[in-house]
Amino acid sequence: MAPVLPARQEKDKRVKALLSTLCHPFASELEAQLSKAASSRTAEILLKETEKNIATFPDNLNASAASKCEEIDHCGTTIWNLCTRLRREYDTDNPHDVPLILLLARVFAFLLLDCAHRCGKAIAGNIPRLMKIGLKAGKTCLDRKQADLALKVLEKVGGYEGLLKKSDSEISDDGGSFNNMIAEYYVLRTAVAWHKGQFSIAELMFEKSISSLHLFDPYTAESLADVLYEMGKDLLGKKEYQLSSKWLDRAYNVLNRQELDKLSIDASELRISIIQSLTKALLGLPEPDAFDRARSLVTLLENELGDKLVVLLLKIELLSFPTHGPFDSGSYSDVLLRMTRTMFLNDGNFSLIMFHIRKLNDKSPSLACKALDAFLTLRLLKAEESLESWIGKALVTRLWFTVNQRDSEDALQSLYDLFEVIIANMTKPLPAEATLAAHTLLWKRIESNYAQGQYETAERWCRLGLHWIFASSGEINTARLSRKLLLCALARKDIGNAKEMFNSMPDSTRNEPMSRFLMYKIAVRGGDTDLAAECLQAINSAARVTQDLTLLYGCVLDAQQVGDKKQTLAGLQLVLEKSDYGVQTPVHLPSLLRLTISLMLALLEENPGYENSEALDTIDKLCKAFERGAVAVRKARSSSNLVDTAWTIDELEWFSKNSYNLAIKHLSDWNPRNSLQMLKSCLDFMDQYPKDISEQILEDLSLRKMFCAFSAATALISLARAEDSIEAQMQDYLNVRKHVDMFDTLLQEKVDNMNEDMEQDLRRKLSILAAFDFEAACRLKAWDGLSEAVLKADACRSAQVYEIMADIVLCSEAPTAVLINTLKKIINEAWGLESLDTTKLAKYMRCLFQIAISNNQVIAEQLLDQIHNHAEEAAESEQPYPSEELEWIATKAFNHAIDLYCAGADEGCRDWAGRALNIAHYCTDGGSLEKLLQSKLVGLKFES
Repeated sequence: MAPVLPARQEKDKRVKALLSTLCHPFASELEAQLSKAASSRTAEILLKETEKNIATFPDNLNASAASKCEEIDHCGTTIWNLCTRLRREYDTDNPHDVPLILLLARVFAFLLLDCAHRCGKAIAGNIPRLMKIGLKAGKTCLDRKQADLALKVLEKVGGYEGLLKKSDSEISDDGGSFNNMIAEYYVLRTAVAWHKGQFSIAELMFEKSISSLHLFDPYTAESLADVLYEMGKDLLGKKEYQLSSKWLDRAYNVLNRQELDKLSIDASELRISIIQSLTKALLGLPEPDAFDRARSLVTLLENELGDKLVVLLLKIELLSFPTHGPFDSGSYSDVLLRMTRTMFLNDGNFSLIMFHIRKLNDKSPSLACKALDAFLTLRLLKAEESLESWIGKALVTRLWFTVNQRDSEDALQSLYDLFEVIIANMTKPLPAEATLAAHTLLWKRIESNYAQGQYETAERWCRLGLHWIFASSGEINTARLSRKLLLCALARKDIGNAKEMFNSMPDSTRNEPMSRFLMYKIAVRGGDTDLAAECLQAINSAARVTQDLTLLYGCVLDAQQVGDKKQTLAGLQLVLEKSDYGVQTPVHLPSLLRLTISLMLALLEENPGYENSEALDTIDKLCKAFERGAVAVRKARSSSNLVDTAWTIDELEWFSKNSYNLAIKHLSDWNPRNSLQMLKSCLDFMDQYPKDISEQILEDLSLRKMFCAFSAATALISLARAEDSIEAQMQDYLNVRKHVDMFDTLLQEKVDNMNEDMEQDLRRKLSILAAFDFEAACRLKAWDGLSEAVLKADACRSAQVYEIMADIVLCSEAPTAVLINTLKKIINEAWGLESLDTTKLAKYMRCLFQIAISNNQVIAEQLLDQIHNHAEEAAESEQPYPSEELEWIATKAFNHAIDLYCAGADEGCRDWAGRALNIAHYCTDGGSLEKLLQSKLVGLKFES
């Protein structure tokens, strides 16, 4: 078993092993890899090894490490110098840019040097060198916020203070530099304590540092002031104003004790920063004298620097500080104006001054507007490279100020003047983004004024929005503003101004449906029918594309509100046409048609003359409205896919009654074609009644249909007689027969349900229609229908009807057989009437006999017998058969008998002569003709 070594020997052995490791393997490895590790910034293993070796570096070494001192010193020096050389490649103004490995290597190098010094002979002349290295390493650690590393280094440095005092006689350097290093040491210790939040220690270290303040050189003073400033600024950021003001005041005093001309340029900037932060900290204190101190500091700085931005910002801070007095808007505005004139333009400063101008706007909008106008005109527009985005943002802010104020002519005029100044200094309008923001603000104000009835003010805002400066807004925004101008003019009833505005619009804007709609409203109110019609047609054309009837409805409603019946009617007709009377676009057709018809009737009442073109056109449109309505209801009822809810019985009743009443009312003063159209529409409407209607409604419909048929036939017969076109005439006669047949059919259905008066009236109408039917049949050469027409006349047994029929058939081109049979039937039907005109009947008999004697001997003989019978019956009545007619018939018959005699037809001669004598017997000539004919007959010599 090996002997146990003494404890001291074992410790020495471990120390020697540690030193051997630090000096040879790791130190060599660090030296070899440091350059590569610094450039790559990814040497995590080396970084961790260095941190580990720093953390485990021995604090106390004994004499056993003396043999390694030179080697340790050499390693430390080499690594320190390498770090110094590598650091030169980085920006020393930004410590965080320097790789962390270089910081750790420096600390490790210092620890090696300190170790070599303590283990060796500890030469006093080496202390200044070590102290400088330690201070530099400690400061580097603080720059990287490595407070623990800094403390580790500075604790080593703190041991040199006692060595310096003991060995002061052995050090050849002057004592002033030693004092400065000691002071700097305390400065760094103060900073470490601050970073670690140990303010009591920081206070102690600060007291030690200033104990020799009179010996500070400028660099040391600057260093201490910088540390104190950073402490105060950090506390200011945390709003610990009391502590912040204390440390900042100390920083200020440290610098002020130095001769300013000996301080560096950085020290001057530091002093300004200290005063700036100290002022802010003082303003955060509640004590009244703190504000006075802050104001004095700003005054001091203003006297030194003039209108530098930092000074002006501090003055703004003072002016913004809440006091018992009113806010000094004028002074605030003056400071902003000074900033405007002197400030260097960049993004940060632009945002800064805009912030303060907006802040001024909260207190004094008028001064804020002036300040912003000055900023725009004096700086932004005059800049060598004027940024459009700055100008756009500033102008939008200016607009925002104004739209949030009360409206005044001066405010609007100042805006307009500003716009003019801007465009005079710009070659193109504002960018689209700024223009959109500006228009958004403007539109808000426009809508507000318009809603409150401030139309003139709203119009001025609109004109601002149409300024050339906003030319990049696009057609849509321009059109909106232009239309709002039209609305304002319309509200003010300024028709002339509205027309000027409309005519000044671009074609694309002017022809937009909404623009046309507004101009339509203006035209209607101004009585400009041509312009109104033009706008209405433009709206209608657009509706063909969009299938949207909203604007057309709007035109109708507006014209109706104004009381312009013609324009309302024009709009309604376009709605009806555009919807194809409910086929293309769903509309409540009955309502639209009723309104349309009512307007037409109102126009006709206002213009009662039915001969002018305007009235005739209205009548045509009225008839067409009823016709299209009838077609629409028929389509609706015939479609199996639709459930018609619009055409109720009430609607059908309204249209059927009104069409009938209008037709009857205007039979005498309207064109018969128009009356006929109305009657046909009435019949069409009645045909669409549902089947399950009540008996009363059915009865009413039946009568109305009969009256329509009667009136239609009457109109048609009138039209047919006057028609020049044979084809149209024949069609009219054909329709006459259809309506007569309808009337007759309906009458037969009602014959058992009529009272006496109604029956007589309807039968009288049927007899008239029978005459029309007879005439139509004759003109159509429908000879087979003549007998039926004669039978229909029997319904009333009117002699006049039979007379008319007789005249008609005699004038027709009927074949002889048809003519004879028809005329004979007419005469037979008419003979038994009390109201018979015997003279006319005798004439018809004569005509019939004259025709028959040449074409049908049998009928002629029958007619002679019939005439004899009529004469015999008439002789006993108050109206004897006309003697002259009997004389003509008897003579004609006897002459025919003579013709038969000459032809050798003795039997026929006797027969005809006998009939002639029978008729001559009733002549009122005292028997003269009868005697004459008898004498002539006796003189004839028959063969048998």
